[in-house]
Amino acid sequence: MAQIHSLITPKTARIFTHGNLSESTKIIWIVTHGYGYLAEFFIKKFEVLDPDEHFVIVPEALSRFYLKDVSGRVGASWMTTEDREHEIQDYIQYLDNVYETFILHSKAKVVALGFSQGAATICRWAINTHKLLNNIVLWGGTVPSDCLHDIPKLNSFSPYLLVGDEDQFIDKEKSKEIITGFNNLGLTFSHIFYKGGHSILTEPLMQLTDALTQA
Repeated sequence: MAQIHSLITPKTARIFTHGNLSESTKIIWIVTHGYGYLAEFFIKKFEVLDPDEHFVIVPEALSRFYLKDVSGRVGASWMTTEDREHEIQDYIQYLDNVYETFILHSKAKVVALGFSQGAATICRWAINTHKLLNNIVLWGGTVPSDCLHDIPKLNSFSPYLLVGDEDQFIDKEKSKEIITGFNNLGLTFSHIFYKGGHSILTEPLMQLTDALTQA
């Protein structure tokens, strides 16, 4: 009978950044992309932010794959249902390493933003890390059920939820269902609803930035 074994092995990760980390930096962003994205292209969504006041870090998920067939465009994924507990542990440690490498000694506000699949990634990291996070932002995604056991900790991150009115994954009924569920659990979110689909758009990003800067 076959037996399963697990071991931890080193892996080289790619991280893209935008901005200049200095004493003038107001917000440091750790951003996790959605399923099938690459960090190299996803970070372009954040290049509208002032590089002297914002330092954006986009780690690329550790599992890459061809988006169609066996060649052509490549994307990355944070996890699948296969061996999910180990994949979750791996990306929590990965994001801790990113934090320690880039921002451990900075005094700027730290905002962790997850888009789509990256929203669940950010939630699981926030719940399990000991790193300082001032805010978490879920954009086009929601809190996974396995993170709902610690509502006080989630609330301590002053979380934001962003959803477009044309999001094909979170329609109006789903959005209402999510918010009702949060309210019933005592989970407090600031909401930004915008015109548009399942994408990082400049106008709501700037609205979010203003809110975070003034908070």
